[in-house]
Amino acid sequence: MAEGARVIGIVGGTGDFGQGLAERLRRVGEEVVLGSRTPRDEFVSNAEAIQQSDIVFLSVPPDGVEFTCRNLADELAGRIVVSVASPVVFVGGRPAAQPGEISLAEAAQQAAPRCRVVAGFHTVSAKALARVDDPLDEDVILCSDDGAAKEEIAALAEKVVEGRAVDAGPLMVARWLEPVTAVILNVNRNYRTQSGVRITGIQT
Repeated sequence: MAEGARVIGIVGGTGDFGQGLAERLRRVGEEVVLGSRTPRDEFVSNAEAIQQSDIVFLSVPPDGVEFTCRNLADELAGRIVVSVASPVVFVGGRPAAQPGEISLAEAAQQAAPRCRVVAGFHTVSAKALARVDDPLDEDVILCSDDGAAKEEIAALAEKVVEGRAVDAGPLMVARWLEPVTAVILNVNRNYRTQSGVRITGIQT
């Protein structure tokens, strides 16, 4: 694990989500390392990205979450792992969700039991995130069984969005949080925008 300043790794950092998040984090002073299955240029291997990092964002397709965590379980041990994947599928060309019996975040925790999984960022559009000069006027919803890890990711999230991090409870809640991505995708398609969510009525 990195010594001194905190390092944030992004496993599967080649897509819009990983690229946008990396740039936004760098702009607020965070050190970021990007991982890929095919290391090149600024990308190191996913294993190396994890080894250099204290916090790891798991930005991989839904069918790769469990496989990635199982194969990198030793590297992930002790680290906070942010699961952002959603069980999105397309039915007749429209975004839909096909969740399993447990959430992808729970599957990640089972596959790499020594890491500290936080589920979140499912309502943050990858395309909006990649538009790094535009503010993200929205909240981030998080859930985890590890309170300290959830607090750390909440503080990080509030550096990225204009809104706040909202605590939705234990990791089990990811079963209902993850499919909301399909709702956001349909809204964005219908209104030709990149929307987010705000949770109202919370007194802080």
